[in-house]
Amino acid sequence: MRPERPDYAVEPGQSPGTWILRGVLRLESPEAYAKAFQPITASLGEVRAISIDLSQVVFLNSSGIRGLADVLLAARARGCQVSLFGSAAVPWQKKLATSLTGLFPEIVMRVDR
Repeated sequence: MRPERPDYAVEPGQSPGTWILRGVLRLESPEAYAKAFQPITASLGEVRAISIDLSQVVFLNSSGIRGLADVLLAARARGCQVSLFGSAAVPWQKKLATSLTGLFPEIVMRVDR
């Protein structure tokens, strides 16, 4: 029996501090999100700014939103600028943009069409 592949990815982009998230992020616990987002959190000490592309994330549950917020809190604590990119084709991303920028006014979030 082959191990099941996750239906999501958290991958570094082409530039330092650039991250791409893809797929369905429906992990079982906050700890699972902390582990999935650990490479992003670890990179915060290496760069002054990060960008996270969420445009290819189809679903992110509430624990995932909390996990993303934890990354944003860690970035704020390190003085790291954050840019988030989403897609208007994914309805929840526009709502997320409004919520996150309300909590973190220093974050730049762009939802493109």
